[in-house]
Amino acid sequence: MERSVSQLYSVIKLHSQRSNRAFIHVSRLFDVCARHKSTKSKRYSKTLNLPKTNFPLTIRDGVAAKREIEIQRVCGFDKLYAWQSSQDRRSQFVLHDGPPYANGKPHVGHALNKILKDITNRYKLLRGFKVHYIPGWDCHGLPIELKALEGGKTDQKTMTPVDIRKKARRFAEQAIKHQKESFRRWGVMADWNNNCYTTFSPQYQADQIQIFYSLFEKGYIYQDYMPVYWSPSSRTALAEAELEYNEEHVSKSVYVKFPMAQVSNDIKNIAGNSSVYAVVWTTTPWTLPFNQAICYGEGIQYCLWKSGKHNEILLCEESFSEKLASLIDSKLQLSGVVDGRKLDGATYVHPMNNRELPFLAGHHVVKGKGTGLVHTAPAHGHDDFQLAVRHGIPITCHVDPEGRYMDDVGQGLAGKYVGDEANSAVLKYLESYILHVEDIVHSYPYDWRTKKPVIIRASQQWFIDTSKLRDKAIEMLSDVNILPKSSEKGMLSQLEKRTYWCISRQRVWGLPIPVFYHKETGDTLINKKTIDHLYDLIRKHGADCWWTLPMLELLPTSLLEKEGLGESDDYVKENDILDIWFDSGVSWATVLKDVGQQADVYYEGLDQFGCWFQTSLLTSTALRQTPPFRNLLAHGFTTDEHGKKMSKSLGNVVDPAIVVNGGKNKESDPAYGADVLRWWAANAQYHTNIMIGPNILNGFNEKMYKVRKSLRFLLGNLYEFEPAPQTIPYEDLLPQDKYMLHLVHEFGTQVTKWYDEFSYSKVILSLEKFVNTHVSSYFYTIKDRCYCSSILDPSRLSCLTVQYHLLDVLVKTMAPILPHFAEEVYRHYPKNKQISGETSIFKTQWFDTKEEWCNNDLMQNLKPVFDIRNDLHGVLGSEDPVEYDIAIFASRILHDILREFQKEVTSSTSALNEILQTSQASVLDKPPPVIPDDSQIVDGVCNVYSEKSSGTVLMPEEYKLIIMPAEGNICERCRRYTAKSASSPCERCIDVLAGHWE
Repeated sequence: MERSVSQLYSVIKLHSQRSNRAFIHVSRLFDVCARHKSTKSKRYSKTLNLPKTNFPLTIRDGVAAKREIEIQRVCGFDKLYAWQSSQDRRSQFVLHDGPPYANGKPHVGHALNKILKDITNRYKLLRGFKVHYIPGWDCHGLPIELKALEGGKTDQKTMTPVDIRKKARRFAEQAIKHQKESFRRWGVMADWNNNCYTTFSPQYQADQIQIFYSLFEKGYIYQDYMPVYWSPSSRTALAEAELEYNEEHVSKSVYVKFPMAQVSNDIKNIAGNSSVYAVVWTTTPWTLPFNQAICYGEGIQYCLWKSGKHNEILLCEESFSEKLASLIDSKLQLSGVVDGRKLDGATYVHPMNNRELPFLAGHHVVKGKGTGLVHTAPAHGHDDFQLAVRHGIPITCHVDPEGRYMDDVGQGLAGKYVGDEANSAVLKYLESYILHVEDIVHSYPYDWRTKKPVIIRASQQWFIDTSKLRDKAIEMLSDVNILPKSSEKGMLSQLEKRTYWCISRQRVWGLPIPVFYHKETGDTLINKKTIDHLYDLIRKHGADCWWTLPMLELLPTSLLEKEGLGESDDYVKENDILDIWFDSGVSWATVLKDVGQQADVYYEGLDQFGCWFQTSLLTSTALRQTPPFRNLLAHGFTTDEHGKKMSKSLGNVVDPAIVVNGGKNKESDPAYGADVLRWWAANAQYHTNIMIGPNILNGFNEKMYKVRKSLRFLLGNLYEFEPAPQTIPYEDLLPQDKYMLHLVHEFGTQVTKWYDEFSYSKVILSLEKFVNTHVSSYFYTIKDRCYCSSILDPSRLSCLTVQYHLLDVLVKTMAPILPHFAEEVYRHYPKNKQISGETSIFKTQWFDTKEEWCNNDLMQNLKPVFDIRNDLHGVLGSEDPVEYDIAIFASRILHDILREFQKEVTSSTSALNEILQTSQASVLDKPPPVIPDDSQIVDGVCNVYSEKSSGTVLMPEEYKLIIMPAEGNICERCRRYTAKSASSPCERCIDVLAGHWE
């Protein structure tokens, strides 16, 4: 018997407190079950309006990936950018693409970046903007040069610059080809065939040397001999942006004593006949041969300690004294204390060359750090260099580009590499002056490409004087919207500290610095005529001409004679190339020429606050006095799903190609398709560490499947819906349908706000929540009306009208993030599915949530209905409400509100009844005369809105809810307990069937 078990359970549950009546309830139960007895007949199934659609549900076994490829073809993904560029649109949106390196296969970092940019562009396209987006590649620099030369049979030291450049170009071109294929497969909208930029294109390079000259002419570019970060492994200078810090680096920590020569009378009186030694500390012992001074702090107190072991006086700052005693393993006796100013005029003797050198006051000497006496090697330290300049100390570097001591170092050190080899040799030479040596682990700068330590090395370099630009650049940032906000402070801090930017590199794969030098005088030659001439050459031949053409063509004598500058043979060309951050940092001036050289958005990884964002800002500040961007957006970095950095050795690298297309083993590496990758990217967005892995991807795949089921339900219900003639005006919609449109309005307003604020992760979360709560609840509520009413019944068309609007809002909400999915749904839209004949949803407009949908009065009146529904479901638990009839006894305001949603006293088709999902509901203004014994009575209180003189207020209203097993028989067609006879459908279904028979 149908319902027998469930009815027995519910009766026992409802009447557990009335055990003395159990026999009555059980007896009545069997009477009810006998009347409700029916079969699972499907004889009326063909009379129902069941969903019909050929929209596929499955996304497993790689079918989603295959469908995406077909969708890209039929919807014209490759043609969309060109189409929108040809449209006459009032507003334009410019997203400037920061060029990724063309140095290898695309990885998940590429996917994250390109997808987030594409979400931005596709949203703006739907909002009616003409999108300006030209993807590009950074094609120069050491990463590409090293990759290109890997595994080569020829010794790169014997290769000519032209040979190296050819190999690097071929490598970059192949990398661009592979990356471009992936970007297209991920659905990134651009003109991939005709409108991309590369930093090695002749026009880009020609424009770049013009920019170089403009900066030079304005006095921002200069050449100088200065200490810079130098990578011996790369044999070139590096900028700060090209460093990464190894927190596990091991250095030799060395304490050395230098014999003092001349000392003040105060120190003489304290020391007596004992020799005085200044104690210094360094973690770079290889720089000790180049020591030229010892720096002290004028406000620091220095102690003179007598060592019993050697009968000598050791000088150090007061706070280092305890550490000193532990280092030399000897008892120390304090001989006296002097102020740092007493070291003015003091000298010491360098043990390696017997030169008498000065003590100098230094602002960089900090109390509590080291010994308070700082070893100073001007060619190998920034503070050291500045101090040497102030005091006129000669600065010479004795370390070659490969990090080896030059021949003039002496003491048998020539040819030794800085680092362990040089350290050992120096320590051996100074053995009698070494107080203590130990290994320390600390943070140390590494070359981010070779992953090897860098040094500080003085050399002749080209610089941009950022000290002239930073104040203006910082001022202009106040007009830029920066997300995440937490990154703004870090960028400002970096700009404040940045005094110069080293833009020269000692390599060949890049754009040459366009200057010449007079062979005899060394004077630099660069002027408008030389630059204009090189501009024409580079446009015609590319930058290779710097190495392939003779000097006479690079610098014709005719250019020189008019200015009285001699002949071509009097000059040599610069051997250095420009920093790749200069290459990309001036991209705004070349790529954005036709849009005012300013973008609405730059969108890159968090590391670009110290790199591309900053170099772009500085160059634009110098030349235009305005930032090149209105919004700066940044995303985090990808890790595996345990938060670990990906590496081949760990085997945790996630290949986006395998995510999309699947691996060899489809069980472990299924083909998810590009939209799952896009869902992941949107969801992650502003997290610092963005995790990805099999479990995470599978979770997103399941979430997409839930959304897919909901959209399939909508498509199935709307299969014959014709919007123009069948849409019901808002004022004629049923209250529960107006309520759903109110929720749609709220949702649409919210996701539009999230999109406008570039918060795509919040769009995803809102979409998930809305579908899983409100949409699924609405579907459950309207199924009976949608399936069982006649096709053109106004009540059915009312919910179909809402479903049509809901479909449009949901699909367009997800379209920027999931374009393949959205296009697939759009192709299955109801009648006239291709709106205005368009084959792509991106040729339509953003959804329109009309203001009339925002109905707060309705929301207020429905609140007590939902309160009652919650009480009802709380009592029934897992029981199906359709198995019960209810009566609600209420007075005053609550009764009037309930009657708004149910005009009749008793109804099985009212809005109230549909919301409560019972078989029948009654609204009473006085208690019923008879309450069946098997009823459950609930005393409830709900809040209703009432108009008072002070405004609208919430007031508690009491009511009684009477829950009874349904009295009617089950209707074999609609499966509700509303039939008078077990052998025939209910009256509503009979009316519908009669309409069909007519």
